[in-house]
Amino acid sequence: MDIRACGICGSDVHAYTEGTWIAPGAPLGHEYAGVVSKVGVDVSNVVVGDRVTVNPIAPCGTCQRCRAGEGNLCSHLDGSAGGFGDQVLVRNANVGQRLFILPDHVSFEEAAFLEPLSVAYRAVDRARPHVGEPAIVFGLGTIGQCVAQILKARGVTDVIAVDTSPVRRAAALAAGANEVIDPLADDVYESLAASRGRTTSSFHEAGAIGSVFECSGAVSVLPTALRVARAGAPLSMVALTARPSVIDLDTVVQKELRLLGSFAYTELDFRNAFALLAAGRLLVLPLISHRFALADITDAFEAQRQTTSSIKVMVHP
Repeated sequence: MDIRACGICGSDVHAYTEGTWIAPGAPLGHEYAGVVSKVGVDVSNVVVGDRVTVNPIAPCGTCQRCRAGEGNLCSHLDGSAGGFGDQVLVRNANVGQRLFILPDHVSFEEAAFLEPLSVAYRAVDRARPHVGEPAIVFGLGTIGQCVAQILKARGVTDVIAVDTSPVRRAAALAAGANEVIDPLADDVYESLAASRGRTTSSFHEAGAIGSVFECSGAVSVLPTALRVARAGAPLSMVALTARPSVIDLDTVVQKELRLLGSFAYTELDFRNAFALLAAGRLLVLPLISHRFALADITDAFEAQRQTTSSIKVMVHP
């Protein structure tokens, strides 16, 4: 397929700056959409000229985790990266699994968000948030922005977003977040205690937040994330961190928090995220802060590194 748009993921930035989370020689770019340029003899329901986006994760389908419906945890996980190029070969291009044909009203740039939207969808789905209780999202990069929007799309009426970047806070507000907090200017716990109240557990004074999503990757966030959660709340850990972290397990135990890791997504998560995007229930184009030509890929990565001024950097061949 011919690439028309590819977003820069946070993991791409870590690979670029630190050489982490990537194997030597592996191609970069897994958030992409484009046009089918050739079709293999065994591929059906796809024709040259189709506008498509790709689920870049390719589980084996036969290991124990795949049989349990957890293809994101596949023992032999493969993929179709390479979106920072002119063309990508997509193997096993089954429509509705690896390949998704775009409705006319969905642009290539919107379709390039399907990968991070799927990550966010899984995080929200696993947490099972109570729609009548406030939810909080720490970190408003692409994943955090997508988590906030999917929370709203799934009926959560009170979504609070926390980030140090005024650009990212403004984008979250514009997309429907009820409140944004700058942790450099305000004490997050005290601010939420004043507006949402306090609760108690056996050993702790607690906040009243019904579900917590950690999307920042900043280990300094963890004490506040544990503190604002009401007893029994889910705490979804979505972001990877660049260094080891310490978490207060006594608080997790005594408040009986549901500490959830959420990694990537399954085919079902991708389909569900695609359905929300196709239905017009997600507003992703305003999240694009920068656009670059493929020839300027280094400048694109440097822009994505600037977390105070960027959200999603989009690359076009």
